[in-house]
Amino acid sequence: MRIQERLSLILLALIFTACAAVLGGAALSLPFQEALRTSIGTVYGRLEFTLLAVLLLAVAVYFLLSAIRVSEPVQSITQIAALGEIRISFKAVESLVTRAAYKVRDIRDIKVRIRQMEHGLVIFLQALAMPDRNIPQVTAELQEVVKEYVENATSSRVAEVRVLIDNIAGDVVKVNR
Repeated sequence: MRIQERLSLILLALIFTACAAVLGGAALSLPFQEALRTSIGTVYGRLEFTLLAVLLLAVAVYFLLSAIRVSEPVQSITQIAALGEIRISFKAVESLVTRAAYKVRDIRDIKVRIRQMEHGLVIFLQALAMPDRNIPQVTAELQEVVKEYVENATSSRVAEVRVLIDNIAGDVVKVNR
């Protein structure tokens, strides 16, 4: 989140807090009501305005927490090169894995997850296989293709490629027109 957005959220939180304090104070009949009699006299002692003040305060707290929340760092592979640090996001690696997996003829609908371990990347694949194919042979080919492709593209070690064949793809019927 950019600094301007954070400052805007903090300002909104302060405004909502002030409104909640004034409205809640008047609704609860606190002493400062005399100074604000003309503008707030109608809410004096009314429960619904107390509830509105609590709601405004909750919104202010939400804005304040949103402004100070630290976003999670992007998961990535980090490498040191001659000119500095190189980072490849897991999202980019997932795209590479998907591209490699679709090179295997008998695989459809790939879902990818990646974990960084001390011994290298662990790639989890969930896929559909085509019917009437040897699943262990297809998955072994898939593992090899993905491992080789990712290692060549990223220069990172792939420790494992775990494959779950989730289902078998339905038969495709072609209609001649």
